[in-house]
This record gives sequence, C-alpha cells and structure tokens, in this order.
Amino acid sequence: MKIIKYEIKQGETLESIASQFKVNVDELISFHNQHASITQQIYTHEKPFHINEIYIDALNTINDETIVEDLQNFTFDRNLLYRTEMTVGTVLEGIMVDNSTCKSQYRVGLAKNNSIASVLLEENHVTSSPQLMQAGMELIAEIDKIKCNSIFNLDVVTGKISKVVNYKEILKNWNNYKRSLENRKTVLKLSKNQDDIDQFIKIVEEILKPEEKLIEDYYNKMFYELFFTEHLQGNKDFVKTYSKTYYSTFFDKEPVILHFTPTILEDNDEILKVRRVSAMDYPSLNMQNIVKLYDERIKPMVQFSFSEYNFSYRETFIWNKKENLLQDSHVTVIEEVKNNIQLLIDFKLKRFE
Repeated sequence: MKIIKYEIKQGETLESIASQFKVNVDELISFHNQHASITQQIYTHEKPFHINEIYIDALNTINDETIVEDLQNFTFDRNLLYRTEMTVGTVLEGIMVDNSTCKSQYRVGLAKNNSIASVLLEENHVTSSPQLMQAGMELIAEIDKIKCNSIFNLDVVTGKISKVVNYKEILKNWNNYKRSLENRKTVLKLSKNQDDIDQFIKIVEEILKPEEKLIEDYYNKMFYELFFTEHLQGNKDFVKTYSKTYYSTFFDKEPVILHFTPTILEDNDEILKVRRVSAMDYPSLNMQNIVKLYDERIKPMVQFSFSEYNFSYRETFIWNKKENLLQDSHVTVIEEVKNNIQLLIDFKLKRFE
C-alpha cells in the first residue's frame, strides 16, 4: 500500500477532506490513525489544532486526471495476469473461407473491495487468413491498445464498469494516433482513398464517444464480459437462469435473445466448475428481416435458399472459490444459417498469476 501525506490547507475540515477523496470521515480518520504516531492521532470529527498533515491512501487520489502511467504510484490489493486466445472463422457450405486469431495478455489490478480496477493490455498478437485481412486486424489491435489500457470504477453489486476514470487520457491518445493515421502503412494497404480513412475514423469515434459507448464496447470483448460480473463482488449464485441479448454478425446486428441454463460440473473446497448453455428465443426474432438480408447478401454466394437460423453460446468456466476470481473459461459461439454459412467463435481465458 502506498501512502501520501496530505497537507491540510487553511479552512479545510475533516469533512471537506473526506469529501475530496470520496471517503467518509470515519474511514479518513481510521486510515490516518493506522499510520500516524501517537501524538498525531485523531479521535473526533474535529481536526486537532496541532495536526497539519493527514495520511491518505494513494488510491483515493485517483481522479479523471489520472493516467495509466500513474499506476506505478498505487498499490492494488490484487495484481493478476490473464491470457486469452480467440479464433473467429467463417464457414461456407462446410468449407472454412477465412479465420483470424487474437492472443492477448491482460494485467489486472483490483483494489478497494473491488470497486477500483485497472486493466492493461500488455500484449496483443493477431494472425489472419487470407493474408489480405492481416493489415486490418493489426489496425484493430492498435486501437485496442488505446482503448484497453484503462482505470475503472466498478459497481459494488454488479461488478460492471461504471466509469472509465482515465477517459480523458484515452481520448487524448486516440487523437494523437488519429493525426498520424493517414501515413500508416497498414492503412495504405487497406485504403486507396481518403474516404476509407475518414470512414474508419468515424467508426472508431462512434465507439469512443461518449464514455457510455466505450463502456458498451468493452463488453463486446469477451474478457470484460466474463471477468467483470456480480460474482467478482461476492455473489455466489452460480446456478440461476438468466437471459441476455446478443447481436447478429451476419444480419445488421439483429438482436438475438438467449436464455441460459447453468449446470454445476464440479464443486469442492477450491474450485467451482460450471457450464452455461444457451437456448435461443425464436419468437422474438425478426425472421422476415433475417431472411431478406440473407437473400440479399448470402444467397448470391452460396446459391441455396434460406434454411434455418441458429445462434448458440456455450461457456464452461472454473471459479477459484478461495480467491473469489475467475480462473479459467472456454466459450464457443456459433451463428449459422444451417448448411449454408456459419460464424464460429472459440474463446479461451486462463489466469497465470
């Protein structure tokens, strides 16, 4: 734990200092007394006249001016290392026509009873086939490095991201990157005219702005979806059924409601192993629009008529009960028009530290 000495300014009270650092007065006094000498102890909500400095947990100084580089000045309660690997492929009539793999390493810090988190995307490696997709994948990976070096406030009940603390820094880094974008070789391989570059910039900015859109985008990444949950905040109900809306890749983000049923596969003193299997809510689908888009976009490639639409999600994960952390996860997602086209997603997550 890193501690700072805060010099009390004229006119400041314990109440005003506590408010500034987003703690209550009792928490402020308790922390100070743990680190102060006998003569510097505080026993009431009134500041003793002889005390000119107060000890503050450095984590309480995090605010919207904090940047990722400042993290070295803080000590998180837990420092974790996760690696993920995601493979995405498109199958036409049983033949894989393209695929890409992204391997990532995340450094995660948790503090203040999991109300503050930091996520650093330390490494991001992409490969794709056919090769012409590689430049685009590398460009997306670079944008991820801007977005995914972040400091968060977490909801203490849901475990979800409630605020991107260093949002200003992320926008600043994006603006710096954007200025040099036209000269990037990766972009020149992808684009022959300025309109393509402008369109790419527009798409990224629609993801980054406003802050709420960026938070939504984090949850489009499986690492964030799986890690930042109510279980991180102590919820031990791993078997409740629930529903969640996903969005079609093939059909203009058509909403697909999935109902999940969990099953416990293993339960002992150390780990809990759970499988979650989805069932699609067919009545809620806009099949008229799905068939229309299929006929416009996919039928010209495969020639065969629309058959049957399916969307499935299956996850098997291991929860570390002693540390109250996600240890391991394996997710498979399949979106398909049966026998004609498939999108296959295979995602693996593993904790290393």
